Amino acid sequence: MKKAFALIDYQNDFVTGSLGFEKALKIENKILNLLDNIDFNNTDLLITFDTHDSNYLNSNEGKLIPIKHCIQNTPGWQMPTNLQKYIPKAKKIFYKNTFGSLELANFISKSEYKELYFCGLVSHICVFCNIILAFSAKPDAKIFLYKEASASFDTNLENSSFNLLKTYGIKII
Repeated sequence: MKKAFALIDYQNDFVTGSLGFEKALKIENKILNLLDNIDFNNTDLLITFDTHDSNYLNSNEGKLIPIKHCIQNTPGWQMPTNLQKYIPKAKKIFYKNTFGSLELANFISKSEYKELYFCGLVSHICVFCNIILAFSAKPDAKIFLYKEASASFDTNLENSSFNLLKTYGIKII
């Protein structure tokens, strides 16, 4: 059975940079443990990078979150050093300039994946959006969210997003 493991936006600016928060740093070892245990023979690694340019503050998202972050090719845009060794192992990398990636959803829709596993940042924003898009793209797949390998700066919104995902049949593990 073919599976996918999607690592969403685990980038320096969300961990220790302009939008960094303590819980984001605390999940790094949990993500590393999951990545270390992937069977790459039957699980594809999919990675998203939040990717903006110098005009970010003029975008709709920039008006919602008026803090420059993940500007392409800056240190904040990069993945933390400990995880960079997994970039070459990715089946596909998705560069997105908004919360959800339609390219990721389209890729999933054309795949043979029966199970989809998600983790990353930020739980109630980009992780949530990409899980909903994946659900729409592959409604018969089993979808899982690694709760301990995802994080949000707002516990209430994070818990609300987990509860909403459960209503779609997403397994929070």
